[in-house]
Amino acid sequence: MNELPLVLVGTEGEDEPQFEASFAADPSAISPVRRRLRALLRENGLEHVADDVALICQELMSNAVQHGCLGLPTETTLKIIVVWSDVKLRAVVLDPSEEKPREQDASCSRTSGRGLRLVGELSDRWGVETLPDGTGKAVWTELDRERAS
Repeated sequence: MNELPLVLVGTEGEDEPQFEASFAADPSAISPVRRRLRALLRENGLEHVADDVALICQELMSNAVQHGCLGLPTETTLKIIVVWSDVKLRAVVLDPSEEKPREQDASCSRTSGRGLRLVGELSDRWGVETLPDGTGKAVWTELDRERAS
């Protein structure tokens, strides 16, 4: 996958991502990435949001694997990028599909499909952008640091 221009995902002014990881389109690849991210956030004084951010990112990575790579081999590579500043924390998950995610009906009888609702509840904002080179999409989420402190 091509490198995503970080300006596209609203990180202008940030020097480098504080966390960046590639992972296979395989559900078993998600947990190690989530654990590394949570540990890094805690090491950098963000323990108060580490669990929420890790859960949000797990949902976005799971959606990317389950829906963004439907029919693709598990060797397909996905990427997560997380940046933070004094103002906000932003996480972006890249996948090769241009199909935009949609919140599902959250009826009590469903056993899945609540991930984006959870992302919306835990985030201050989230959205999706098609990559300009047509290689997929970026699903992003933001937490304002003033709220997250």
